[in-house]
Amino acid sequence: MKSLVALISLSLLFFVPSGATNRTETNLNLTELSVYFKTGSSKDLARYFDHAINLNINGQQGDYSKNQAEFILKDFFIKYPPDDFKVLHQGENRGPTMFFVGSYMTDSNQFRILIKGTNKGDLIKIFSLEIIKIRI
Repeated sequence: MKSLVALISLSLLFFVPSGATNRTETNLNLTELSVYFKTGSSKDLARYFDHAINLNINGQQGDYSKNQAEFILKDFFIKYPPDDFKVLHQGENRGPTMFFVGSYMTDSNQFRILIKGTNKGDLIKIFSLEIIKIRI
């Protein structure tokens, strides 16, 4: 009986993902998100959007479907083509919710980006994206 319990316990270890693995996958996805902001790729960013997303671009806020948010973000990138993007702060990963703050630069404007999301499996699903113009 003891050996059966030990065998079941050992086999469960193979099916439970470790926290270190999830953190690594999250960091890789955040790196990809940074690249997508640097290149202005709304299509690639939208792959990380949840089914519905709260989008706020300079005070124009609303809840949108994944596809609607992609088109709104595409218009933003056309109006403000990227020069650079840097992650300024990443929230600690103490649960399923994550966030990070970034700086998005164009040739004559700078924006603060706040992304909030949840870890769903091995992907981040963004449920909130704020883009606020900084007055220089």
